[in-house]
Formats: sequence, structure tokens, C-alpha cells
Amino acid sequence: MASNVDLTISRILSTGAEYKASDLHMTVGNPPILRVDGKLLPLADEQIITPDFMSDFTDFVLSAEQKKILNENKEIVTAFTMPNKIRLKINIFFQKGVLAASLRFIPATIKNIKELGLPPIVENFTQLTKGLLIITGPFSSGRTATVAALINAINKTRACHIMTIEKPIENIFVNNKSIIEQREVGRDTKSFEQALSTASREDVDVIMVSEMQERTVFQSVLNAAESSRLVISSMNTDTVLKTIEKIINSFPPEEEEKVRIQLSETLEGIVCQRLLPRVGGGRIVVAEVMIPTPPIRTVIKEGAFYQLQNIIQTAREEGTISLDRAMAELVRTGEILMDDALAHATDRANLKIMTRR
Repeated sequence: MASNVDLTISRILSTGAEYKASDLHMTVGNPPILRVDGKLLPLADEQIITPDFMSDFTDFVLSAEQKKILNENKEIVTAFTMPNKIRLKINIFFQKGVLAASLRFIPATIKNIKELGLPPIVENFTQLTKGLLIITGPFSSGRTATVAALINAINKTRACHIMTIEKPIENIFVNNKSIIEQREVGRDTKSFEQALSTASREDVDVIMVSEMQERTVFQSVLNAAESSRLVISSMNTDTVLKTIEKIINSFPPEEEEKVRIQLSETLEGIVCQRLLPRVGGGRIVVAEVMIPTPPIRTVIKEGAFYQLQNIIQTAREEGTISLDRAMAELVRTGEILMDDALAHATDRANLKIMTRR
């Protein structure tokens, strides 16, 4: 029989799912707080969270081994599935000496590219057979959903061997036309680098890497993309230019030329997205898309990144679209407000001009 605390935790998580919240924050001294359509919503009917409640919460969602990791590392990121099928990505950590938690609700079903509201050109990426595709955006921009949609589309349309390398495993994929193996860093493999090395030596067609943050992972991903595999990964950057600069600048100066060449030859696309408030309620995805044309590959190879933003802003073909142009179109159609677009614009003056065309 479930305890009162277990029932309370289940009720809070179920309430979050009912509100279609993206996140849930639990901090001692506050009630549980949801993020719904980008706005914070305290659950005022719930009790204020106490240290004892947070201790009970960790008992509810973590195994004995995971609790040991939490005590040793002072934080842990994992995934958890409720009996009612609600699935969450959970980050438990210490703040001011007491436990706190940040939870992300993982949708029960994987939306397709059209349902996510992404540009039609993104669908073309599912036909790639090799190279590197990067999905980027700030926190809570929907990039994980985009990566999942791409993998699911390949799974439904092509006979491939797909390996995902994740920390933690979020969406659970079911084999369709493809065979999918999902490996979790820390449980099934020691590191992203080790798993990428293994995948590069096996009969794998598509590799999904849930995050790229460190130089060693960047290098392993580039090496895998050079080996005639398609590698799909995500990064926490908010423009195409910053994505490329972050990769290149993570390497020491003596290695930069080699990395620029690798990236210029393997890169097949970058989608940089964010979620903006939609007029009438909810949020809408806005995406900057870069298709590496020969001039773009040359710019990357030579390190002339100052030219890149201008190329993207003025592109009229090959599917490349700047963030400002995507937002200008949504302003013209009345789907987002000008003030929200200006808050995210790369060139505010140019955005205003584009909305008047």
C-alpha cells in the first residue's frame, strides 16, 4: 500500500502532466512550481516542500545505487517512469546544503517534424546517410523533441541500424523499419567518447549523441561523422554562428585548422531553434536553419566566421533561413508579437525591415 508521501508525489507529478507542463521545480521552502507555456506556476494547494519531503522524494525515484551516486557527486541526472506511464528526466542536486530537484516531463508520444512546427526543409535531413547534423537551442527550446522526431522518422522510413548515446535515456524508441539500440552513459557505457569509439567500429548507420559539450566529445563526433555514418547531436547554443565557434574554440590553436577542415567536410546542417510565446496562448517553434553550401563550407574551412552571419541573413536558396527571417514571417502572419521577436533578434533593425516586406 502506498504511503501518504508516495501519494503526494504521484499527485504532484500527475498534476504537472495534466497541466502539460514542461518542467517541475522542487525547492525547500517553496511549493512545487510548474513551468507551463514558458511561465512559472506555483501549485498553491500543495504543502511547502521540506527537507524530509525531498529525502522521501529521492527514495521514491532513485535506486540504492543512484542514491549512493547522489551522495558522492552531490547531484544526479536520471530518467524515471511512473506506473501511469508519466516519464520524466530528473536532476536532483544540493543547494544551500539541502536537496532540490528539477524535473522535465517527457512527452508520452514522439511528435513528428510537422507536428513540432519545424520548417519543411528539416524533413530532408532524415534522408541523410552520412555526415553531421546538429540541433541546437537554449534550454527549454525543444531541441530534444526535434532530435527524437528525426530518429523516429528514420526509424519509420528506412532500414538502418541506429545507436543512441544518451545521458540519460529520455524517449524510448520501438523498432520499426530500423533496429535501435539505446545506450546510457554511466550505466551502459562509461562515456560518450567510449560509446562513439565502439559505434564507429560496428555496423551502425546512424548515431545519435544526446549532447556535445566537451572538446573530446566534439572530436569523437567529428571522427564518427568522417567514417560514413550519419551523426545527429544537440548543443546548448542559440545561433548557428555560436554553434560553430563553440566547437572550433574548444580546441587548442594548433588543432583548430584540422578541426575546421573536418567540420567543413562533414557538416550537413544546423537547426538552431527556440520556443516563443504564440499569440492566443501556447508557444511556437522558431528555427534558424543552415545548409552548408560550398561558400559556407569555405568560410568554415578558412575560419572567416565574420562572413557567416551575413551569408545566412541574405540566403535565398538551399533551404537556409536566418532566425530573423523566420521570426519576421511569423510577425507578418500574426503568430508572434513584434516585441517577442525583437527580444531574440540577431539584427533588430533588419528584422523591422523584413516585417514590412
